[in-house]
Amino acid sequence: MDRLIMESVLSDVSGFNLTKDSRDGFIGSLVMGFSADRMLQVNHVFSELNNMVKTEDVQLLICKTMVDGIYDLEICTAVLDEPVRISNRAIPKDMIHVIESHAGDDPKLLLGAAGLPVGNWLGLAKIEVKNCKP
Repeated sequence: MDRLIMESVLSDVSGFNLTKDSRDGFIGSLVMGFSADRMLQVNHVFSELNNMVKTEDVQLLICKTMVDGIYDLEICTAVLDEPVRISNRAIPKDMIHVIESHAGDDPKLLLGAAGLPVGNWLGLAKIEVKNCKP
């Protein structure tokens, strides 16, 4: 699946939630919300990403924008030529603070979406929250 198609599907994310779901050594999950009519496509994107990364590290970069509370997200891995970008998403400050507490190497968080089989979720090897160039 093409990276731009992945970005198009994931750009419809309606919100984020942090849970304490745990499996395989992970102690929490960053769960993205999508409308029910998009779930088949979202599942396909996460399935494809999982097939691509297999043993490669997956990193999540959360870029602060010039607008307070709005962030750009990048799902990065060596198997993609460029990160999968999700632009201009609102994330509450308290959630960003919790995410920042997991930042760095070995964050112990999964990235997934509500309604997806947990087998398609991505284990994050690194999370970074920072100011990025526009």
